[in-house]
Amino acid sequence: MDRVGLVEAARGARPLDLLIRNVQLVNVFTCEIYAADVGLFADRVALVAPAGQEALEAVEIVDGTNKWAVPGFVDTHVHIESTMVTPGPFAEAVVPLGTTTAIIDPHEIANVLGRAGVEYMMAASEGLPLRVYLTVPSCVPAVPGVETAGASFGPEEVAEMLTWPRVVGVAEVMDYPGVIGCAPRMVGIVQAGLDQGVAIQGHSPLVSGRALNAYLAAGNESDHEIKHADEALEKLRLGMLPLLKNSSYGNPIPVIAPALTSLPWAEVALCTDDIEPADLLAQGHMNRVVRTMISQGIPPAVAVRYATLVGARHYNLRDHGAIAPGYLADIVLLSSLEQVVASEVFVSGKLVARGGALIAPLPERTLAVPTESSMRLPELSTDSFVLRGPIQNGTVDMQVMVMDPSRLSYRETMQVPVRDGIVQWETLGDDVCLASIVARHNQGHPPSLVVLRGKGLRHGAMASTISHDSHNLAIIGKDPASMLLAARTLEACGGGIAVVAHGELLTKLALPVAGLMSTQSVPQVAAEIEKLDAAVRSLGIWAERPALALAGLALPVVPFVRLTDLGLVDVESQQLVPLFS
Repeated sequence: MDRVGLVEAARGARPLDLLIRNVQLVNVFTCEIYAADVGLFADRVALVAPAGQEALEAVEIVDGTNKWAVPGFVDTHVHIESTMVTPGPFAEAVVPLGTTTAIIDPHEIANVLGRAGVEYMMAASEGLPLRVYLTVPSCVPAVPGVETAGASFGPEEVAEMLTWPRVVGVAEVMDYPGVIGCAPRMVGIVQAGLDQGVAIQGHSPLVSGRALNAYLAAGNESDHEIKHADEALEKLRLGMLPLLKNSSYGNPIPVIAPALTSLPWAEVALCTDDIEPADLLAQGHMNRVVRTMISQGIPPAVAVRYATLVGARHYNLRDHGAIAPGYLADIVLLSSLEQVVASEVFVSGKLVARGGALIAPLPERTLAVPTESSMRLPELSTDSFVLRGPIQNGTVDMQVMVMDPSRLSYRETMQVPVRDGIVQWETLGDDVCLASIVARHNQGHPPSLVVLRGKGLRHGAMASTISHDSHNLAIIGKDPASMLLAARTLEACGGGIAVVAHGELLTKLALPVAGLMSTQSVPQVAAEIEKLDAAVRSLGIWAERPALALAGLALPVVPFVRLTDLGLVDVESQQLVPLFS
């Protein structure tokens, strides 16, 4: 950068490149809002002065009257893969909403394609009108021994990737039992981050007391999985940085934000984590998170500070997250502060979005998109989805997986009849179905099976390769033929989501990039999601986001029991649970 030119522009020895005049500046250092003139030179802020105080000369002048200037929002933890599009279309969707920096965790694609997946996300996010920084996935897979994925990262792989450009941290350390128990793999991964001096993202839902102290003592610094106010308070008191989120999977802000109003010196940062396409179009991105904070009593300037400066400092992005001399000129002009409506978005001092649309061109790509099918399933038949018992005839005690509306899961022991060796699970009531995780990374072993209660499935089947975090093929169904048809449909299109009823395919969404992403735009994928949502609801499946109803079924780091490709897992003990006793 031309630092001399910047200094000269600041002191008035040369014209500013751009002047935003008479704008209401949201100052994230003091949390004041006041009329100001903001001068830019090249890609930096050169000057900030009270409106009209200085005689300023500029090549271009923008009238900021009746608008608020805020720094570009910093999403402190996001999985681009969850938007089901690649980085370019993601930037096209979120930059016009005011997000100018994203700290991404590419562990979804890494669990499918390994290092090649991380390299793809890095290359595909280069040169965008969105600043994309990477954190190195720590959970590939999330919990070795109770699940298998398409790759495996240990301390050596993590340490090497931490030296790559634009890498700013270790991604969410999800295996909190492994960290607390000093499992060598997790000790080594966290130590690699400590050695490199980068931020280490935590993931410790409901962990408290001595266990939380141990988790923090290991080196983890933040948590985006806080669910309750008391949990947030305990973690704040112990020095952990909450990354509060409003995502497609949940919004804990209304129960946590009120507690912050009595803690004026407490700092939090904001993130989106996972937002699916239709939800992004309807509700927004980081602007939505800021709007939610304001609606819960957080003063607007404080909410903006949380969404900008706090997160930037956490990742040691020292020239991000503020409108002040020397900082990068990533500035959003809002037409409404309370509703967080972006009017214009500047990145590196250039206007890149106006009126909710990107006007800066996306770079032309010669980058090869990894569309080779990642659906390497074992041999399947209807018999693959028949649950067999330990006896030929009689009654056995069986573990049943129960999902509740909060997305937490439990297990219950229930008696079930067995006839000719086949479990008669249908006798347990209307609100049960069969759940299966099919290994899709060429592991070769047969599908896991369990009886699931709580999803509301009445008939047919649903299948998805969006199955955090190993992204094996998740299926729920009422009969083996429907489950097989759903599996075969996704095998043929390279992955995605499929809905089957009465022996026919109702609809599908093809996601050929690792079974996670489409090459289409966010609006195009969102239109397909709306069709999927309607089809899923027609099966009776309960979910706030119907198309993503299976996304967390196999995630063995979310309390209290999950189903992986290897079987039923007790999350707290990290042990596989026998289905029959």
